[in-house]
Amino acid sequence: MVDKNERRIITATLADIYLQQGYLEKAIEIYEKLSKNEPDNDFYRKRCAALKKELKEKQKPTIFKKIMTKKIW
Repeated sequence: MVDKNERRIITATLADIYLQQGYLEKAIEIYEKLSKNEPDNDFYRKRCAALKKELKEKQKPTIFKKIMTKKIW
């Protein structure tokens, strides 16, 4: 599938390549577009949801970071 606005090929394979390279946000973007274009495709929706959950978990501050940023005086 070609995104007419961006003129690039949008496929699950491209999303997986982004994942392998560490570009989680790009992979999510691709799966969102695929889900929009194929709303009946459960795989795309589930994969997108799982990646969003993973991104959210990665963005959570660790306990150590919370302690270090808390003013104690």
